[in-house]
Amino acid sequence: MTNQTVKSLQAIEELVRNKRYCDALNELKNIDVAGLGAAEIGHHSLLTAEASLYLGDYSVGNLIDEVIEKFRGSERTDIFAWAKFLKGWLLSALSRHAEAQEVLLEAHVNFLRCRDLKGSARALNQLSYVLLILGHLESSISNLRKCIDIYCQLHYDHGATVASSNLAYLLFMTGAIRESRIVYADIAERIESTGEKNVLIYTEMFPLPLAYKGDIATARKTIAKCRPYLDKYIREKAIYYENLGLICILDRDYPAAEKALKAGLEISIKIAPESALVSQIKRLFGDLYVATNKFQLAEQFASEALVVAEKINERVEIAACHRVFAQVEAHRGDADKARQWYGKAMDMFNLVGSRYELAVTRYLAATSGLHAETERTAMLYLAREYFAAEDVTHYVDKIDAQLRVHVLPPAKTKTADAARPVVVAVSPAMKKIVALVENIAPSEMTVLLSGATGTGKDLFARYVHYCSGRTGKLVIVNMATIPDALAEAELFGCTKGAFTGSEDRPGLIAEAAEGTLFLNEVAEASSAVQAKLLEVLETRCVRRLGENERRAVNFRLIAASSTDVQELLRIGRLRLDLYHRLNQIPIVLSPLDARREDIPALVRHFLTFAGFDLTGGNETAISELGELLSQWSWPGNVRQLQALVQRLWTEAGQDSVKILQRAREQEQERQREDLEAAIVRSGGNQSRAAELLGVSEGTVRHRRRKLGL
Repeated sequence: MTNQTVKSLQAIEELVRNKRYCDALNELKNIDVAGLGAAEIGHHSLLTAEASLYLGDYSVGNLIDEVIEKFRGSERTDIFAWAKFLKGWLLSALSRHAEAQEVLLEAHVNFLRCRDLKGSARALNQLSYVLLILGHLESSISNLRKCIDIYCQLHYDHGATVASSNLAYLLFMTGAIRESRIVYADIAERIESTGEKNVLIYTEMFPLPLAYKGDIATARKTIAKCRPYLDKYIREKAIYYENLGLICILDRDYPAAEKALKAGLEISIKIAPESALVSQIKRLFGDLYVATNKFQLAEQFASEALVVAEKINERVEIAACHRVFAQVEAHRGDADKARQWYGKAMDMFNLVGSRYELAVTRYLAATSGLHAETERTAMLYLAREYFAAEDVTHYVDKIDAQLRVHVLPPAKTKTADAARPVVVAVSPAMKKIVALVENIAPSEMTVLLSGATGTGKDLFARYVHYCSGRTGKLVIVNMATIPDALAEAELFGCTKGAFTGSEDRPGLIAEAAEGTLFLNEVAEASSAVQAKLLEVLETRCVRRLGENERRAVNFRLIAASSTDVQELLRIGRLRLDLYHRLNQIPIVLSPLDARREDIPALVRHFLTFAGFDLTGGNETAISELGELLSQWSWPGNVRQLQALVQRLWTEAGQDSVKILQRAREQEQERQREDLEAAIVRSGGNQSRAAELLGVSEGTVRHRRRKLGL
């Protein structure tokens, strides 16, 4: 081995990094490997494998495996990590995503061991793609942001640009269309100014947000720009045809769409017959043939797409196939099957966080004529909420037209004792939730409330019930307070003698007939109770313990959890099938610290509710009190604020000036405690204490003097 050979390998690696893959392979063929050492042979093999993979040649698996086995446990962790990365890349290209995830994590760890940050970033970038296909969109975005941070830290602009384009695509996949366009516009401007024509960015990302927002003409012009750069990139050419086909479908140019999709499918099958690309393109054929009323072909292609999607666990495509089946069954006139397929599609899109596809599916289901007016209106409002937030105006216009044509019927007369719950909403977030509740409440759809303890889940359950117009009562159940042994009898009822000491009881579900059942902390129910609850929701019948008869019951279910729902699903505390049924209308309540605009109004509300007169001379003091409390931190949320206001009112003898004075005294006490803790943690360093408190060093000195510390 000579120094010249080492330099040659380094020069060839530079060719690979500059995407001159054919040139790199030609140079590699000119090197005689017979006289090389083990490390140089490994280097040569991996350069060959990487250049081949970029050119769509996936026959290099054995070559990569040989390097992995040769360097496993050796001191050359760098070569082993590189080989693992290429193995993960190959597995993901072959749609063996679960295996790829494990291998890429191992590559990332080994890159870190040998302090190769650029390598670890490459592994994270590829891992984010795998997680995207597996439907773990948030984890995918998180890994990609880490990748970009590393590239920026290394001042590797090209890598950061490519990773940023992938981030824009992922944001697009989650439905964050507005943000994805902003990210990509910055990248595209940078590429135009530098003259770098990165085919991945033009092909995979930019046209789709434009098309989804209704700007089809610009989308078609944009995607046309990348066509001259595609001949050397097989996979990217398939993606180009896939995206062109989608844009043409949205443009209702169906002959052009069919032509593009056929070209993309032919290439994709040659690369890997059971890949995400094959699944996606076949499903797009399903959409195309639904649009052109060729429903038999639509079902055929969607069925073929589903087989592939289920093999590789590509959950977004599984849901999209379900949506095609729903439209096919609706055409056949089988309303029950169509509603079931729409429900499955919406459940899956919601689970993986694909918000655009969820909104489109809700719109299609709502306009299919398959659902009752209240459900139809609720789905339209939920879809409109998303489209308006992402500025997808053509869908907003369509929905507004639908809502004008079909006016929601007035709510039924409420029972005389039904008092309107008071919801304080000053912040935009709370106003948005209140408007959503008022629009969807009359439907039969299940609501899942989530948010930290004290954010007001019980209040919103009452408000949903009030706005629903249901004539029955609201039955409130906290599953955390019911022992497991009694939960089934409490919820579903029991007959006399069903177990020792039991008497005839209708059960809480039966008590909620014609009304609403609010199950707080639903995940505290045992798995058996959750399974039976799912059965009741699907059949709308309940069977008491000790009898075989099923009794029909008409009730609306609202469920709630103060624990992160995704974490509950991960640890198995909440059944996935029940979650799908509960999460038809998700409402997430923000912590009070995230909506401080509501605090002054909440303070006034709590004082008024306690009987305090806010008129006259009390107005100024109470306004100052609201502003003061807006600066505090509220880990206990609204419940903590309410308890404090009630305590101040009691301690101050209902005197507004004294209430404000007492609050200021407590503010001093809080400042003292926080400052003392920061000083202890900083070891007496005032500059560090200021950082911990988020204030200036001068403020720390002032507070120490003021508080006598």
